[in-house]
Amino acid sequence: MYSNEILERFKSPKFAGGLRGANGTGKAGDDKCGDLVKIYILVDDNGIITSAKFKVYGGVSTIVACDIACEMLIDMTLEEALSVTSDDILEHLEGGIPEVKYYSAVLAEEAINNAVEDYYKRKEREEKKQLSI
Repeated sequence: MYSNEILERFKSPKFAGGLRGANGTGKAGDDKCGDLVKIYILVDDNGIITSAKFKVYGGVSTIVACDIACEMLIDMTLEEALSVTSDDILEHLEGGIPEVKYYSAVLAEEAINNAVEDYYKRKEREEKKQLSI
């Protein structure tokens, strides 16, 4: 059902866990399958994502899709991160998951977009706070 590469990545995901100091967090979930995804990003002062991690309540394909998505995000600008699509993530999965599990990449894409949006909202709140001081 899954390729050996996918199973190995599932056993030892590189980007699993929380991210202390994250300044953007994105959630995504699918009521149909029950998978829940949270992606954390750490963005430097130049708008570059320097670290990304994920937490997942879900299966093999969702864990691996999020692990790959986080790997892709490292060293991207926020604008580049917003251009990451589920198709990009699936391409990195190299056909290693069944077609019925492609929703996993959609969840990862949605979580990325939500994390970037959260970053911008936090930054806006910070700027407003600075202006009011």
